[in-house]
Amino acid sequence: MAQQTQSAGILRDNLDYTLFSWSRQKGINPILVEKGEGVYFYDYEGKKYLDFSSGLMNVNIGHGHPRVAAAVLQQMNQVSYVTPSCVTKARGDPGKKLAQIAPPGITKTLFTTGGAESIENAIKLARLYTGKHKILARYRAFHGASYGAMSAGGDPRKIPHDSQQLSNIVHLEDPYCYRCPWSQSGPDACRRECVSHIERVIQFEGPETIAAIIKE
Repeated sequence: MAQQTQSAGILRDNLDYTLFSWSRQKGINPILVEKGEGVYFYDYEGKKYLDFSSGLMNVNIGHGHPRVAAAVLQQMNQVSYVTPSCVTKARGDPGKKLAQIAPPGITKTLFTTGGAESIENAIKLARLYTGKHKILARYRAFHGASYGAMSAGGDPRKIPHDSQQLSNIVHLEDPYCYRCPWSQSGPDACRRECVSHIERVIQFEGPETIAAIIKE
């Protein structure tokens, strides 16, 4: 009974005081997750679920991996956070490793807190580096929920926010043959036409105005 009372209170607090992403806000019935272990998570009644969504974010090696937990604890005991004007070994080591495996000439990494922030900075860097302003992006793509990343995405759920979107984002068809507008001629023609479509858009928009093409 105490367990049921606890889980009911957790559910009520979440429904009453938090917003749910990728979901309507009324009439939902979320799973109450108590803990995770490996590829599974468990609710407050002990029911086990295979976590198919973990790879979407940041636990694609599973929940509670001992080496990851130990590394996090070690870093937290050493230093939790410093201002960006300082340096740490935990920052320099992955930066050096990325430079070693990246293509020649790419030697610098800007660490961000997530995908949307990475997209925002990539757009800014492309425009600053090239001096151009247009970004080509694909329909049927998702890059994040911040305004710049959302503008670059090809998801129609952004339409209610049209007036606040980032300017100079030009969208393209992509080689998605299942729903390709040129699929009547067969899948091979579909792929060729999508490439030709990109070339035409670049010419119409002006190659001298395009800073980058962003693809999911």
